[in-house]
Amino acid sequence: MQKSLVQITLMAMFCCVFSNLSFADEKKKLDASVYDGWKSIDRGTVISNNGEFVSYVIKPQKGDTYLYLYNVKSGKLDSIPRGKSPVFSQSNQFIAFRVSPQADSIRSLKLKKTKKDKMPKDSLFIRNLANGETKVVADLNKWSTPKKGGDWLAYVLEKEVKKKEEPKDTAKVEAEKAEKEETKKEEKKTKSDKKKKEFKSKGKPLVFYRPSNKDSLYLEKVKSYTLSEDGSAAYVIQSVGDTTEVSKVLRFNPQTFTVDTLFKEIGKIEKIASAYNGQQCAFYFSGDTAKTKVYRLYHYGPKMKNPALIIDTLHAALPSEWSARTKGSLRFSKNGERLFFEAGKRPFEEPKDTLTSDEKTHVDVWNWKDMDIQPMQKKNLRQEKDPTYDCVYHIKKKQVVQLADKDLKSIEVLEKGNSNIAIGRDSQPYRWARTYSGRWSSDIYRVDVTNGERTLLISDQSGEADISENGKWGVYYKPQDGQYYSVNIKNGDTKLISKSTNVAFADELNDTPSEARAYGIEGFSADGKFVIVYDRYDIWKLDLTGKTNAVCLTNGEGRKSTTEYRCVKLDKEEDYIDLNSRLLLETFNDVNKQAGFSYLNGQRISEIMMGDYRVYTPSKAKDAETMVWRKSTYEKYPEVRVCNGDLNDSKVISNTNPQQKDYIWGDIQLVDWVASDGLKHQGLLITPENMEPNKKYPMISYFYERNSDNLHGYRSPAPSRSTVNWNFYASNGYVIFVPDIFYRDGDPGLCAYEAIVSGCLAMADRFSFIDRENMGIQGQSWGGYQVAYLVTRTNMFKAGMAGAPVSNMTSAYGGIRWGSGMSRQFQYEKTQSRIGGTLWEKTNKYIENSPVFFAPQVETPLLMMHNDNDGAVPWYQGIEYFMALRRLEKPVWMLVYNGEEHNLTRRANSKDLSIRMMQFFNHYLKGEAIPVWMHDGVSAVKKGKELGYDLIE
Repeated sequence: MQKSLVQITLMAMFCCVFSNLSFADEKKKLDASVYDGWKSIDRGTVISNNGEFVSYVIKPQKGDTYLYLYNVKSGKLDSIPRGKSPVFSQSNQFIAFRVSPQADSIRSLKLKKTKKDKMPKDSLFIRNLANGETKVVADLNKWSTPKKGGDWLAYVLEKEVKKKEEPKDTAKVEAEKAEKEETKKEEKKTKSDKKKKEFKSKGKPLVFYRPSNKDSLYLEKVKSYTLSEDGSAAYVIQSVGDTTEVSKVLRFNPQTFTVDTLFKEIGKIEKIASAYNGQQCAFYFSGDTAKTKVYRLYHYGPKMKNPALIIDTLHAALPSEWSARTKGSLRFSKNGERLFFEAGKRPFEEPKDTLTSDEKTHVDVWNWKDMDIQPMQKKNLRQEKDPTYDCVYHIKKKQVVQLADKDLKSIEVLEKGNSNIAIGRDSQPYRWARTYSGRWSSDIYRVDVTNGERTLLISDQSGEADISENGKWGVYYKPQDGQYYSVNIKNGDTKLISKSTNVAFADELNDTPSEARAYGIEGFSADGKFVIVYDRYDIWKLDLTGKTNAVCLTNGEGRKSTTEYRCVKLDKEEDYIDLNSRLLLETFNDVNKQAGFSYLNGQRISEIMMGDYRVYTPSKAKDAETMVWRKSTYEKYPEVRVCNGDLNDSKVISNTNPQQKDYIWGDIQLVDWVASDGLKHQGLLITPENMEPNKKYPMISYFYERNSDNLHGYRSPAPSRSTVNWNFYASNGYVIFVPDIFYRDGDPGLCAYEAIVSGCLAMADRFSFIDRENMGIQGQSWGGYQVAYLVTRTNMFKAGMAGAPVSNMTSAYGGIRWGSGMSRQFQYEKTQSRIGGTLWEKTNKYIENSPVFFAPQVETPLLMMHNDNDGAVPWYQGIEYFMALRRLEKPVWMLVYNGEEHNLTRRANSKDLSIRMMQFFNHYLKGEAIPVWMHDGVSAVKKGKELGYDLIE
């Protein structure tokens, strides 16, 4: 007899209602109905420059957002339904944000197959912070404010606004009439004998608006615009004309709220850039009538009547077949002395196709000498087919210099473009080998911005590197010896600067057959003499000249107490670290997992707070001491907190999921055990909060590398993209065990076995509430592989779920990671798979670690998910294992979500996986009825019509 999902749901609801009537304070289990309404704070909590206002957005997993505006002084909290993306003006005068149409309305229109251009658009809300007045702009396309100054904003509408009739300004009318006549004359010059089609501008209405006094300027048919960072100007590209496109460049003056026309020609303008101070602009223009256009680069600056042509279709400083290209970036140096642009091969019309489709050859030629294998070439086809390269125009000298080319593609100009030095990276010598080595090395060059000359600074650099903003010093980490070196950018001299320490700057816990990464470079000191770096726990000051010994700024206190100290950058625009000022540090103890903040003054550490929670990096107001920050525990969501410089005196201003109090959650604890590898391991144990004494609970072990540092991370109930949701399963009567795993080269499967099996047995011995007869395992990707391996080695688990597992390392080794086009060889030799050699060097290790060769030993029922568009682990790996187990008549199922990636992206698919995975574990670990999809399957004929969720009694 089958019970429908509806019947089961109704029965559950009845039981729940009866239970609640009997026990008013009894909590409910989490179920799929809570997903959509469970909320989170959207990224990007913002604070006004003066620290008087804070804004954040709370969004459900599905549905309408809420934007909140908090007044720090008064404590008043306003909410705006469907608000999002808040931005405060630099002048602290207003806040602007989007408001979306109701989610239910959008869904209804989608069901009616409403076309995209007919769907309702967002609105823009602009609130005056002084008086609370709000201007609402409907039919919004986009909007922006100047980054560093100004009390105004610009917004673009989807369509023209019908203006009300107003008294006519005769002078204005005459001026407009004269302009139209002039346009007609210009168009007439280009008319052919044939009748031309009417030109339709793709431009949209643009409005400049000042909220403080409601100044407004409306411009029609605007194609694009750019605002100067300091807010002193804006430049606009207008596309007008009747039969032929006429393009204009306008300059907006926010002081007078007027525009001046700088340029007007028949043709097309693409891309426009403004200097930081708004006194200059640059743009690309083409008067070509051909479909494929060659653009010229124009520059406009102070005291110029008209923009000047600086790069024609040919230029002496560029190769003869090159021109300026609009596909690249266009930007000024911050001081306005340079204009950076990109150039490349001049575009040309493709020759007309003379072959039919069946006459063409379609073939990929794989050549062993290719720098990149064919799949990588295809992934990078766009940029490789038509590359562009950095160039610079020195404005005062009127000189063009080419900086990059096919050998030196990557160029970084220092000091926001002001420096005479740029850094270039050439990976060409190492490209061939990286397909198997996993090393992304480059030669690093100094490039003279004034003339393009290059000098090699560092060869074969694969570790972390940084350049001081003033361009005087470079610092790089050498993985081969785990040390830091400095390089004098001017003369190329290098110095070993970390040798005087007795600690490792390389990852002490690295357990892959690859070079260990560095703990990181924080930055350079304000006096330009030192670089600040990290070891596992402490902060170090290294002398860039190498003359004096390294100094541990935290005095070794981190290593003594197993506490990581890391600098918090409160001013995101600061280029240097002022060691003479008090520094805020974020702290984390990697043994007990406590976190907090401290101050560093000189070499003295003052603890601010430290406890059983996770902390999130604070944000500080630009011109005030006000800060916003967050902290969480496993049970408590990281709410927004506001303080006036004192983190201990913070006020919580958000309440994201008040409904959580009505549901059974989970409790979490840090556990440890000595595994069969002889090492002490840590892990997490999550248990239902309403555990009954003397009751046995099934346990699922989830694993992926090491997770114990996440003890105090909050996890929302959500549909699964690939893994078990810890608190969702705990709420439904499961214990979840998450062990850390350590690895030895060549034994990834065995190491997982030693850690996971010993950990599960240790937990069952230690905690009487764990039902050792009903234990399961679950993992995704690398964890999925370990599930697939474990079931070949032990029958102690009653069920296993493996997401995207590698089952055959011998066939996977030669495969492709389709997401990147990379060969998979490096992964097995050097990184996560940890074999440590080639297939022909360590053949036995590849076979020993491949579950498919040991399929006859599998007795554990196995559910797999392997999607047919997986770009990380080839789909055929799941198929190989499924077919082997099927042939052996082992209980195995495989879920293949069509068109999906390595982890699920579509919410509907995530919900489906969540239901099926829990039904699978409920059946095997709780003895519940089997669902139809497991018992009978869902045939191709029934696909899309039946889901098979119904249970069979």
